[in-house]
Amino acid sequence: MYEHIEQPLQVGPLQLRRRVYLPAHQPGLAKDGKPTEEYIAYHRARARAGAAMQVTGANPISPSAEWSGICLWNIDDSIIPGYRAVAQAVHEEGGLFLAQLAHPGPTEFEGREVFGPSLDFSEVSQQVAVPASREQLAKVVADYAAAARRCAEGNLDGVEISMAHGLLLGAFLSPLMNHRDDEYGGSFENILRLPREVLRAVKEAISPNMALGIRLGADDLVPGGMTPQLAAEVARALEPEVDYISVMVGNNNRREARVKHWAPTPMEHGGFRDVGREVCRQVSKPVAIVGRITELSMADDIIRSGDADLVGMVRAQIADAQLIPLSLKGEAAKVRPCVGANVCVDTLLADKPLRCMVNPDVGDSRLVEQLPSLSGRSALVVGGGPAGLESARRLALRGAEVTLIDRNERLGGAMLQWTNSVSRREFRDIITWQADRLEELGVTLRLGTEFSADVVREVEPDHIVAAAGAAMRQSAVPGDASVELLPLQDLENVEVSGRRIVVHDVMGRLGAVWLAERLKERGASPVITTSRLHAGEGEGVSTLYPALRRVAELGIETHSQVELKEVSDGSLCLSGSFGGADSRIQCDAYINLDLLVPNRLVGGPALPGPMTTVGDAARPRDVASAFADARELTDVLL
Repeated sequence: MYEHIEQPLQVGPLQLRRRVYLPAHQPGLAKDGKPTEEYIAYHRARARAGAAMQVTGANPISPSAEWSGICLWNIDDSIIPGYRAVAQAVHEEGGLFLAQLAHPGPTEFEGREVFGPSLDFSEVSQQVAVPASREQLAKVVADYAAAARRCAEGNLDGVEISMAHGLLLGAFLSPLMNHRDDEYGGSFENILRLPREVLRAVKEAISPNMALGIRLGADDLVPGGMTPQLAAEVARALEPEVDYISVMVGNNNRREARVKHWAPTPMEHGGFRDVGREVCRQVSKPVAIVGRITELSMADDIIRSGDADLVGMVRAQIADAQLIPLSLKGEAAKVRPCVGANVCVDTLLADKPLRCMVNPDVGDSRLVEQLPSLSGRSALVVGGGPAGLESARRLALRGAEVTLIDRNERLGGAMLQWTNSVSRREFRDIITWQADRLEELGVTLRLGTEFSADVVREVEPDHIVAAAGAAMRQSAVPGDASVELLPLQDLENVEVSGRRIVVHDVMGRLGAVWLAERLKERGASPVITTSRLHAGEGEGVSTLYPALRRVAELGIETHSQVELKEVSDGSLCLSGSFGGADSRIQCDAYINLDLLVPNRLVGGPALPGPMTTVGDAARPRDVASAFADARELTDVLL
């Protein structure tokens, strides 16, 4: 079924066991720039699962404010023991481990040494980069060589040099950023000079049995920047120096281009295949690509079609480390789906350890099945949203007899409401996956069932898990009833076509955006008003920027820093959050996205035993927190 990705691949001195690997990314599990036990366990698990090779996220070769201590640092010999520990763990599982080395250049966040090929301003760091001197560039080459030597002494299988994302070497290759008129700019040969100097110095520093690759920025995604056609020429020119070429897009010095290479749903799967194809046509060395490739079937098709020789899958292997073995066994339906939520990306950009919306176990080598057995014990889970579904799954995996009830006729809870829009509909795949796992585990589902004394007496649970979610508070808005207040919980059954509807948000994040998108799909003219600094405030940039782009594409009107003051004469009166004159918006109806209030199991039947409250029923948060609650609170039950 996967005949193309199951072919071995020769990459310089290395033979890869298959064509799917774990490309460069930051798990955020290091401490003080060194691997921790969690970091080692993370890579061991994916080596055991069959990843062809694994590459660290960018390791800075000199001190940098861009990378914190949760990333690996290669600035002195103290990294060598850590490299050896990770390499040993990966090698014991039959895998290969490489380090990506990088210099931030113009992407640096602070300090005197913020330099690039030319004068530039980073929209991301808000720093001015100055042109690098020849002395600075000579030190960069020496630092790369020293870092490569440490990789060799750390028993790594290779080194990957970052020439992507607008980091120093990528910036020298990009016409957007390199405007020099000396030997390091201008002609095609001159822009290649610094990358070649680095590659040759690194080659001399590593052992002959180590592979040398590059991560090549193949499209800046900014007018006037690197293009796939130019990148293919660069790849062809650098091919004699390297063993493989990993293709990437984006530029960390420009706001949207910074996040587009991590594009969340609804980005198409395999969205960068055309870039890989362009480079593949020009070189004979192996070419690797990435880009929302979440299933082995697509990876196999990419290899079959010649769009790449090697396929990188990061987010999908974060969501489920067992993606490869389950798929190869013909059980791809059991793989926990990566739905492109980008919680992983946004938490890392916030300088926090890796987190996944759908996989609360990421970064932990412990398996649920290894916890103490609950055989002979029973549990009643109240609520069929993400927290309840995950709690039921984990308890059943441990052998408990589990009954799950929900007052609604469908599983999913509030997640069904905010995944109605096209941009978030893919999230429903996780509900389907959870439901399938519960059926497989023999969990009893009772939908359309209220929590009651009769249910408790019938089930006789040893433990109750309260996962009943939360309900939206509706604060009274003064004024008349000239503008209809629409009920959020039954909105799909309300006629909205042709109506001008205001979505007022006091909470931030992206709920108002996706609700407005859904109203637009149904023929309404939505308007977003928010008391926040801007729509989506508090959301991570990798999901915020695409959402704001979507708002602009749909032509949705927005008003920020405003409060709902009153309703009168067919309009909403808005006051400024920071003062200023009041304003009015004429509309036919409005939706008030107010605070969420936990649904607590109180005033009901006397409980026969202990109760654990998870998810929004404990405190309204997000889906990732619902999954995390299920893990943290149900795994300790005995």
